[in-house]
Order: sequence, then structure tokens, then C-alpha cells
Amino acid sequence: MVKSKFSETIVANKRHINSSFFLFSINFVNFIYPLLISPIIIKKCGLEGFGLVILFQSIFIFIASITDYGFNINATREITLNERNKEFVNRHFFTIGYTKVILFIVAVLFSLVIYTFLPKANEYSFLYFSSFLILIGRAFNPLWILRALHKMKYFFYFFILFKLISFLIIYFFLNDINNLFLINLTIGLSDFLTCFFSVIVLFSKMKWHFYKPNVLVVKNEITAGFAIFIQVISINANAYLNPMILGLFVNEYALGIYCVVEKIILLVKFCGSFVIQSIFPKACELAAKSLLDYKLLAQKLFLFLLISMIIAGVFLTGFSDLIVSYFLKTNRLPCSKFLIYSAWIPFVVAINMVPYMTFMVFNKQKKVTFIMIFSVLLNVVVNGILSKKFGIYGMATGIYITEMFISISLWIILVFQFPKLNFFKNDK
Repeated sequence: MVKSKFSETIVANKRHINSSFFLFSINFVNFIYPLLISPIIIKKCGLEGFGLVILFQSIFIFIASITDYGFNINATREITLNERNKEFVNRHFFTIGYTKVILFIVAVLFSLVIYTFLPKANEYSFLYFSSFLILIGRAFNPLWILRALHKMKYFFYFFILFKLISFLIIYFFLNDINNLFLINLTIGLSDFLTCFFSVIVLFSKMKWHFYKPNVLVVKNEITAGFAIFIQVISINANAYLNPMILGLFVNEYALGIYCVVEKIILLVKFCGSFVIQSIFPKACELAAKSLLDYKLLAQKLFLFLLISMIIAGVFLTGFSDLIVSYFLKTNRLPCSKFLIYSAWIPFVVAINMVPYMTFMVFNKQKKVTFIMIFSVLLNVVVNGILSKKFGIYGMATGIYITEMFISISLWIILVFQFPKLNFFKNDK
């Protein structure tokens, strides 16, 4: 009976399992890829060069949040709930596309503002503008609709091909800090080509017709997604703006140490984010059918993430020197000590992941908008003050403070403002 029930579960969730497999594979490559190229960059360009590359990567990944606009949450949910309505899917794809064009123009202007006021961007202007391709590569990413339609394979094959080409270019043609621009240039170009060809194949397979939304439709899309946009850009600001803040107060070598450790911490956090991304479409379906079923799923997910991040924290603390030795062959002690100090950041983040997903699933994101906005201000002020006085350790302390504030605040809102959505209460 157990075997039969297991088989029925597999069959019933075949599409979700299939999509999750491709999403896992994409995220696994995104997990491995920085690990493969980081030692190459450090070996050929030093910690200083590595710090500059990650600094400009972080800036443009953050700016790309403008074009994402929370569509990975809002639009994915809409397509998931209206998947069988082909005309809706067709129109929504083009509506989001046109909206992204407008947002892309805003993103370009914002990148020019940062260039004007960031000293290191002016000092390394060619590297900065070659990194601009990262923004172009991410601006029109179709994963939001591919996840909802369970068409991930269209993206996967192009993704693998162009990531491989990007790696080979970096491996064979990166010689020293003088051609550092190759890294972000090829990474951005690989993302752009992946998205471009994926959209062409998707458009062909789905047999969509061209649809031009009017200004009012685009305006409504921007208005409807504004709350999610504020939260997404706030989360990404907390994740990606820190190298820019730190770059104002420390030299390239200290920035390089921070970026090595940040890369390790982000990879661990990325594993938790991947789990949330994979579960999100299924969570939306469950929530639409049964609140109790969603709560049971959220309970298991929350406990899984907490236990996973505890294990990760113990591993990062106990094997810090071994982990750092992959990136650095000499002078590892400063990096190893800083990794130990930062090892429990992913655990603090894991505390707020499922509550945040719950607000997104039940379309209650407006209630946490203030929290996310304030967290950005807190992050900028605290990290600016602490990093100026204590360098990279001040930055890590500021991250702990910001993430604790987010976790505590989200749980307070969930428990007291939305007790019915509290997934540790199993009442309907």
C-alpha cells in the first residue's frame, strides 16, 4: 500500500517533479559555475581583481531587480492559476515583455547614476560598462513563465551550452588583470543568448500570436506588482549592495576577502532559495485548494530549511580553512577567520524564508512592504557605519542585524496579523 501510494504521488506530481529537476539542474550549474571560475580569477588576477569583478557583478545583478519587478513571484502565480487559458497566457507573456522594456530603460538610467557617484566605477570604467551586459542578459529572462508552464527544458539546454562556452573563454583567454573585463562580459552574453533562444523556441512551440498591450494594461501591471517589486528590490539590495558600500571604505584586497566569503555564504543561501523557488508553484496550487494542505507543506519546508542551515553553519565553521583553500592557496587565515564569523548568516535568513513565501502565495505582500523598505535603510545605515569603522567584520555584523530584524518582523506579522496563515497552527 505504501509503495502504491508513493507511485500515485509521483504520477500526480510528474510535471512538478520534471520542472523541479530542470530547475535544480540550472541552479546546480549556477552553484558550481562560480566555484569553477573563482579560483581561476584569483590565480590570474589576484584577490584585488576578484573583488572588482564581484563588485560590478553585484551592482548589475541588483539593478536587474528593476526589470525582474517581482515577476518571478507575481506573474508566475498568475500563469500557474490560469495555465489552461491559452489566450490569457499569450497576452500575459507580451504584457510582461512590454513592461520589462520600460523597466529596462529605467535600469539603464540607474546604472549611469551609480557610475557617476561610485569612485571605483569611474576608476575602472571599462570593466564597469563591460559588466553592463549582465543587466542585458537578465532583463528578459523567461524563467518566470517557463516555471509556471513546466517548460523548463527549453531554457536548460541553451543554458548549459552557453555557460560551457563562457567558461572556456574565461579559462583560455583570461591572462591577467588587464583583460578582467572578459569575465562579466562573457557571463552576461551567455545569459542573453540563453534567454533569446529560449524565447524563440517557446514562442514557436506554444504557437502564440503577437499581442501589443495598451498603455493602461502596462500601467496596471506596474501598479499591481509594485508591492512585490519593493520587496524584491529590498531583498536584493540587502544581498548585493554590500560590496558597493564596503568598496567605499576598504581597499581592493580587503574587498577581495569579503567577496570570497560572500560568495560562499551566497551559495549556501542560494540552496535555500532554490528550494523555495521549486516549491512555489506547487505551494500556490495547494493554497488554492486547501489551506490545511499548504500549512502541512510549509511546516515541513520550514523545518527542513532550518536543519539544513544548521548543518551548513557547522560545516562552514569546522572546515573553514579547507573551504577557503579551494579559492586561495596561500595567506588563507584572514579569509578563514572571516568565514567562521559569517557562517551563521544563512541560518538567520532561513528563519524568514517560509513566512515570506506564505505572504507571496496568499497575495499578502503589501503587509510586509514597510518591513522590507526599512530593512534596506537599516542595512545601508548600519553597514555604512560599521564597515567604515570595522571593515569587513563590521559589514558582516550589519548583515546579521538586518537579517534578524527581517526574520523577527515577518514572524510578528504572520502570528499576530494573519494568525490563520500561521502554518504551525493546523486549524483550517
